[in-house]
Amino acid sequence: MLDLHTLHFASAASRCAYVVVFLVTALTQRQQTFLWQWMGAMGTSMAGSLIMMQVPSAAPPVWIAVIVYGLYAASLVLCWTGLRSFFGRPVRIDLGICLTVLPGLLYPLLLAAGVAHRLALAAVFLCCLGVALLAAYETVRLSPGVERLWSQSIVTVAFGSYALVFVASIGILVATDWPMASAETARSSMILDQVIGVFAYFGYMAMAAERANRTLLHLAETDSLTGLSNRRGLQKLLRLRLPAPGRQPLGAVLILDLDHFKSINDRYGHASGDAVLATFAARLTATLRTTDLVARWGGEEFLVVLPGAGPQELLPVAERLRAVVAEAPFPHRSGALTVTVSIGAAMMGRDAASFEEATRQADAALYQAKAQGRNRVCCERKPAPAPGPVAGGAVGPAHAPAQADLRLA
Repeated sequence: MLDLHTLHFASAASRCAYVVVFLVTALTQRQQTFLWQWMGAMGTSMAGSLIMMQVPSAAPPVWIAVIVYGLYAASLVLCWTGLRSFFGRPVRIDLGICLTVLPGLLYPLLLAAGVAHRLALAAVFLCCLGVALLAAYETVRLSPGVERLWSQSIVTVAFGSYALVFVASIGILVATDWPMASAETARSSMILDQVIGVFAYFGYMAMAAERANRTLLHLAETDSLTGLSNRRGLQKLLRLRLPAPGRQPLGAVLILDLDHFKSINDRYGHASGDAVLATFAARLTATLRTTDLVARWGGEEFLVVLPGAGPQELLPVAERLRAVVAEAPFPHRSGALTVTVSIGAAMMGRDAASFEEATRQADAALYQAKAQGRNRVCCERKPAPAPGPVAGGAVGPAHAPAQADLRLA
């Protein structure tokens, strides 16, 4: 019931709307090159539809077909390169140009060589099929450290559908004598293109929005200075990693506080204090297991959760963290700084049924460590005996008084 002119007009109008929306978005995020590439894909496809509106028949002249096939190929290529840019993969401009001009050049050359029109058209569709498969592949391949988006599936379905349409068209052209230049065939192709295009372009917007939301959520759950989780981020990790209280021993909690940290800021400036915090966080993560949770608890306080750690492991792990801070000076432009840390420790499990209760115990133990001279480990509830010097529930430098908290090495 829809004539070709109406379908081409609807295609051009919808793509024009997408171009405007993406242009506004791209102007506010100029560094996001994938937005400009996707906008270019819509623009070239819109230009192809506008040209086809002026063609009175379903079989355009060769020179118009060359232009239109080139524009549609450019649209597919820009979709593909946009996906590569979105996922942080390199884009080869030379390959993109070749894939763009290939259909438009191949079509007249095959006709000039005496190849049947149907086979020449099948060659054009084969080129487009290759690009559609490349675009679909970009949405399903996995990259190290890149979390998969739910909205990727929309774009996967869209380009998978494009590929199926091209395969069916090639099969019809090569294996049958069905007419491909009829108005009915052109109408069906336009309707399929409209439907699939809607999924593809809305999929782009959904992918950009989903990743932006995840980025904002990550920023809200991460300490910008150290790259560790903040309190909100730690609570999320705890829900994912630790079982419900009472099911099994959950592990241990450590609260670490840099001794006399205010004196670092006062003497060397806040930039130096920030550098100490960042280095301290890096040492924590390098010393602990990958399964342990580390968070900046506030200011110069850090919290460590040791999932599955037993009482016999608690004090040795805490003492190792204390030593890795005290025994290796922190780099500074005026000379290395020796920094120490006080640690409060507590167990989670039957003695401390929840993370919150264990945190309160560890905090109380931290105050004990501060009161006893700093640069030591205290445990609110003394666990099973462990290797190393233990006195009154505290662990500190063996056979030595508490060391100075800050000095120039």
